Amino acid sequence: MEKPGTPLAQRWYEDIDRLLLDPARMFVMGVLVNCPDYFRFGNLCENSGVTKTVLARHVRRLRLAGYVETRRGACNELWIRTTSLGQQRFELHVKAAQETITRARDVGNSARS
Repeated sequence: MEKPGTPLAQRWYEDIDRLLLDPARMFVMGVLVNCPDYFRFGNLCENSGVTKTVLARHVRRLRLAGYVETRRGACNELWIRTTSLGQQRFELHVKAAQETITRARDVGNSARS
């Protein structure tokens, strides 16, 4: 949890990653951090419900930020995996979001009491 007295806005600026606020990029990173090796781009498209063109743009932004690596396989198929930076940023982002939600619930519950 966060340190007592840490302002919520400060926590967000430190750990919430604006790049990961997009649902498609959040989905890509959520899949990749749980995959020990490269993951096929086509599978991401099939499971995300996002078109290949749109998802390719999101993957490109993640790659330019250093969050993922890509390579071409057989038949020029695209494969993706997360980098250690991407893993770290995703975990911090999720933790900060969970802490914010928990804090909000606690405040809401204490207001009912």
